[in-house]
Amino acid sequence: MSRRSHFPLAGLPLRHLFVALLAALLAVSTLGTVAQADPAAPADPAVDAGDPVAQEVAEQALETVREMLEPVPSGATSDPVAPAEGEGADLTMALRDLAVTRTDLPTHLQDDAGRLLARPNPTDPVGGIECSNGSGLPCYTVPEATPVCGSGICVHRVASTADAASASYANVVLGVLQHVAGRYAAAGYRPPVGDGAIGTSSGGAGNGSNVFDVYLADLGQRGLYGYCTTDQRVSGHTTAAAYCVLDNNYAEYGAVPGPLANLQVTAAHEYFHAVQFAYDVNEETWLLEATAVWAEDELYDDINDNRQYLRGGPLGLPAQPLDYRRGLAPYGAWIFFKFLSERYPAVNAPGGLPTIVRDVWELAAGAPNARQALGAALGVRGTDLRKQFGWFAAANRRPAANYSEGAYYPTASLWRGVKLSGSRRSFSASTSLKHLASRTVRFKSKFSGKARLRVHVDAPNRKKGSFAVVTIKKKGKPPVSKKVKINKKGNKTVAYPFGKKVKWVEVTVANSGKKDGKVKVSANVR
Repeated sequence: MSRRSHFPLAGLPLRHLFVALLAALLAVSTLGTVAQADPAAPADPAVDAGDPVAQEVAEQALETVREMLEPVPSGATSDPVAPAEGEGADLTMALRDLAVTRTDLPTHLQDDAGRLLARPNPTDPVGGIECSNGSGLPCYTVPEATPVCGSGICVHRVASTADAASASYANVVLGVLQHVAGRYAAAGYRPPVGDGAIGTSSGGAGNGSNVFDVYLADLGQRGLYGYCTTDQRVSGHTTAAAYCVLDNNYAEYGAVPGPLANLQVTAAHEYFHAVQFAYDVNEETWLLEATAVWAEDELYDDINDNRQYLRGGPLGLPAQPLDYRRGLAPYGAWIFFKFLSERYPAVNAPGGLPTIVRDVWELAAGAPNARQALGAALGVRGTDLRKQFGWFAAANRRPAANYSEGAYYPTASLWRGVKLSGSRRSFSASTSLKHLASRTVRFKSKFSGKARLRVHVDAPNRKKGSFAVVTIKKKGKPPVSKKVKINKKGNKTVAYPFGKKVKWVEVTVANSGKKDGKVKVSANVR
């Protein structure tokens, strides 16, 4: 999160045994073999030979980071703001993309990438590459002050220049990080991968090998709240050590939610990225960002800074794929994990966090993608992605009734709203139905006598992910939702009361499949 708008089983504990069995099942059913990539394994031979496609992707990743770090034009402000709709990935994800494609760059550009991924302290170079002052990212120009360390975390700072942070503030940051790390550890998440002796050059009590390093710098003048990345050479679906950079006071971000609250949610979000890197640094962007936003809300539920992302995700844009990676979309997708964690609220004390997100990450480690991990985690709960995504899409039409804090959420928009009456008794329309997206039609009754609404749904076949829900609102009563039992081809014709006692009927069609499709909804009143 760079801009806030705000990237043998014997001896295992029961939880680990449970997840290991899920992973084994997932491997047999979907992949044949699932193996954690060796961080030291050589790259694909085609890439070693100079794969032009891989090189183009890597060069684009480098260019994306450079563009994001371009200086603010003279006279413009650099207030931290939300990414505009359609804007590219945030800095944490852009740096992640650069890290995992770095070895595909031409040799003369690999050091350029390394300097962008380097830590702010130039006395801690990795592979002989140190940060570069003027790159757009922090690079200390004075020696580090003694860091404050505890519980395997060190907070680094300088005592002068624009990046200066006081010792007392560094201790506040350390306390927040200790709380965050402790909650995730208690909930059963993996700790960040150790980085060896990197970060130890500044000394300080407790600053030994494999501590987690956090650097303080003036990010506000760069339009950033915080970021987390790896300075290691990584390739493929592997684990990676990480470090994070947070602002040196959060004083310039406004009175709401305030400096401490901004520090708390940013630390919770960015540290969770470091945790994610301990499963798979190269997992899908939407899963990385959505679960990091979900995690910050779980740890600091009263801050509610994450609500600002909802307009860019499934609540604001239900026809947009859940896994869309541009603009606010990856952030706004946190609501899907809120839906799942409230629907399956089992927690792991004393961490107090719902277990389903942790299980998804355990199952996403290594080769499995987000869809496979979600499918496996839901499968052991007696359900599947098709059903849950369908109910999720319908729930988003009435968030106040379906989420614990839903009264503060926006309502998912309709595809079409149709008034049916004696002068207009039928309707028919078709549109695209993208993967991991939904469409809803509302039929408003203008009949004063008896009537029945006959609805026909024609969607992608059920095996490819279609699911339909009808919601009926009778006058004076709360809406009632029920599944539409579409057939294997994705079709179904159903009839519902539509007379004077009915206010409206909604039909929501969701596509949890891998591919985009089309949906046609027809209706007539008899």
